[in-house]
Amino acid sequence: MSGPTQSSSPTSPDPTGSTVINRPNWPVLILAFVAVVLDGYDTIALGLSVPALSEDWGVAPSHFTPALSLTSLGVALGYIAVGRLTARFGCRSVVLVAVAVFTIGSLLTAWAGGIVELSLLRLITGFGLGAVMPAAVAQATALNPARHRQNIAVFVTMGISLGALVAGLFGTTLIGSYGWPSVFIAGAIASAVLLPLLWIWLPDERAVLMTAPSDARHQASVGRLFDPAVRVRTVLLWTFSFLVFSVFYIFSSWLPTLLTSYGFTTKLAPLGSAALGVGSIVGAGVLMVGALRFRMTSVLAGTTAAAIVFLVLSAFLGADKALLLLVFGGVGLGLQAGMIGQAAVAVSLYPQATAATGVGWTSSMGRLGSVVGPIVGGALIGLGFSTSTIVLIACVPVAVAMVVIAVLGRAHSGWDREPVPQAVPAAN
Repeated sequence: MSGPTQSSSPTSPDPTGSTVINRPNWPVLILAFVAVVLDGYDTIALGLSVPALSEDWGVAPSHFTPALSLTSLGVALGYIAVGRLTARFGCRSVVLVAVAVFTIGSLLTAWAGGIVELSLLRLITGFGLGAVMPAAVAQATALNPARHRQNIAVFVTMGISLGALVAGLFGTTLIGSYGWPSVFIAGAIASAVLLPLLWIWLPDERAVLMTAPSDARHQASVGRLFDPAVRVRTVLLWTFSFLVFSVFYIFSSWLPTLLTSYGFTTKLAPLGSAALGVGSIVGAGVLMVGALRFRMTSVLAGTTAAAIVFLVLSAFLGADKALLLLVFGGVGLGLQAGMIGQAAVAVSLYPQATAATGVGWTSSMGRLGSVVGPIVGGALIGLGFSTSTIVLIACVPVAVAMVVIAVLGRAHSGWDREPVPQAVPAAN
């Protein structure tokens, strides 16, 4: 079926012979989103479990720093590898295998018997977690109308926030009723249920778009991110991602532990992660609405400034539990909006064939920050710093991130409203 009417067919050829997507592909959007939700759930599962693990194993919370950091390292490695993997095997295959890896890893984590074993399992699990999000974002944007790429990227990446929220809410009940292993078992069961649905309804985007494998491998090269037209933007975006991720993961990893100093019990402490998750969902909504009226970089500058305000407020609050959770929800809004927004900026910055590589490497720079974040947080806790002091120290990199994203927006005003180039010239 052919013709100019967009509603007549979900796809149509353009004058160059390429396939153009005319209508939203809801099965792909939903499956990609759910896969990222489970990614977000499992990513913070260990942070939720640290207080209970500390009691169960009789060790200080700071002893779990290697496991938390290796989770982030595994995710970073997955992000770095995903561009080449999707170019070689396709986004569908990468999503399927990655979900299988973190399903098995989560299940085995529930039976870990020591910190070394736990750390190794989290490294492997993290690789699967890291590969899912960029591949899911790349496939969802590839198989949906190009004019919606930025909002689709925000929507799919928002799954990380929803996963954190679900983990925070249900983690409290699971840990209180069944112990820390139940958090990992529940995540493994959910992702095991998702796997056959992905197998049945997630299409191979290469067949739909008729992509040439050799061209896909070329466009997936990390060198495409440093072509003259985008190299400065790449460096600025990577810096912003590194800083925002590093601070967020101080709190996602250590907030349940930090809240115990305010009188939270180990059963109630996971509510801190739920508060971060709620704020993250609101932050994603702010991004999608704000992007309709303002440049994405301007919206991110505003949400990062909001994170600083809420961090400062939390440092001077007393032991009012409800108010603390509300303020840390604001922290989640500001920080996770930056984490979600950086993926949307990457999607709009690079051509579609380079999207997985762009999202993956930008997020991997963030994950390098998230490796540093838990280490710094654990060190500060181990040195006896108060929660308020740790929070104020965290304001410094967030302030730098705000300046970086403002510079990116000012130096290239209007670039994120321009059409995305369909191809990047090959390097000789």
